[in-house]
Amino acid sequence: MVITPEMADLWLEHCNPETNRILSDTVYERYAKAMARGEWRTTHQGIAFDKEGKLLDGQHRLMAIKISGVSVEMLVIPGCNSETFDVLDSGHRRQAAQLLKIPHRVIVAAAARIIGQMYRMWDPVTLFDGFYDTKASTADILRAVAAWPELTTMAPIAAAAYRAAGINQPTHLVVLAQASRTEHADKIEDWANGLISGANMDQKDPRLVLRNRFFRDRVLLGTSAGRRTSYNLIAKSWNSWAQGKLLGTLKTLDGEGVIPVVGTEKFRPK
Repeated sequence: MVITPEMADLWLEHCNPETNRILSDTVYERYAKAMARGEWRTTHQGIAFDKEGKLLDGQHRLMAIKISGVSVEMLVIPGCNSETFDVLDSGHRRQAAQLLKIPHRVIVAAAARIIGQMYRMWDPVTLFDGFYDTKASTADILRAVAAWPELTTMAPIAAAAYRAAGINQPTHLVVLAQASRTEHADKIEDWANGLISGANMDQKDPRLVLRNRFFRDRVLLGTSAGRRTSYNLIAKSWNSWAQGKLLGTLKTLDGEGVIPVVGTEKFRPK
């Protein structure tokens, strides 16, 4: 059917659910320019609504029609199954981070890929360096975020520690989320204060040792390539802090595997 700018505006205003992903200016502006130039072609990709009339697919196309001021012919499909939403793959592929309407959604989604496979929330997994699931589905990632609300509540600490000392955000967040479920959860606030300020600490304070290690090697440890190493360093430092121990050196060893967070033994899968 031919969709006018007025129709597109109405559908976006009244039919677009809050659970839909965040609009990308770059994407709909590119579509709009093609429409304005008369280059847009009708294909099998169009607009889809669920059985309740809520928009499932096509909000970027509708926004492009609205701002271009051009009426465009598109396929419109009503009555779709809303459960297909997570696996739709349109012109601009849905990412879990785009569907999370929360602060720090990018690092939360990245952390969910790690903690989800660590706790065997899906099978099979495709691991990078035996640690990070590179192909977890959007549905799996969203499920992990729902199962671990601590990822959302702890994300501001991970973000602040990164700004202060370059500590890898997703791996730090995974450690914090697990620590939040242990008997050491009350020590997280002081842990965060020390990491962020870096002031008035003994040279063997685990927080200062961790800060210094990331300052020294932040080019590697702050990237995706150093996820497993950064996770183990953070977990070791946290474990020492949680147990009231000083830390002389902080390093990883070949073949040591993934370091468990102290106190998670009771709920970690065997």
